[in-house]
Amino acid sequence: MIQIGQTHATIDTPIEHLMACHRRIEERLETLERAGAHLTDDRAAALDAIRKSIAFLDSSGVLHTRDEEESVFPRMRPRLSEVQFRYLETLEEQHRAVEEVYGELKQALAAMSAADPIPDHLRATYTRLVARMAKMYRLHMESEDELLMRLARNVLDADQIKAISQEMTGRRQQIIATKES
Repeated sequence: MIQIGQTHATIDTPIEHLMACHRRIEERLETLERAGAHLTDDRAAALDAIRKSIAFLDSSGVLHTRDEEESVFPRMRPRLSEVQFRYLETLEEQHRAVEEVYGELKQALAAMSAADPIPDHLRATYTRLVARMAKMYRLHMESEDELLMRLARNVLDADQIKAISQEMTGRRQQIIATKES
């Protein structure tokens, strides 16, 4: 269980859980940045660290975005002012922009994995894409931590929070069931 201040971040506290997930995403961004510096001197370990971070983003990162877009945002929208509504739209646009860069990053990873040694231009592409994605993600997460989560706490009632928690749990159970079959 992750703890933020005095509040425990579990799936039962979905707003806190989403914020804690931001910290886990930040850890993966830092790993992606550090690993890029070792693509020449320790190619295998660097690629392994990159792949593990990508696996996290492909699973937990995707769930995080779905949690926001499928559970949190729809419940908030009817209770928001026009300016706040546009803010949610901006967050969704940012999700798409990060996903686009992330797709390019995964293509660069595939090319680097196939090359030994990794050519300078691929390392440069990887470094550029990681820097771009990390900057986008960090600004996005900072905005969500400061604005979205406060707004969510103000407009969502206990029943909505419980429903969000149940949907988040259901998504995770669905993935587990799929892996087991």
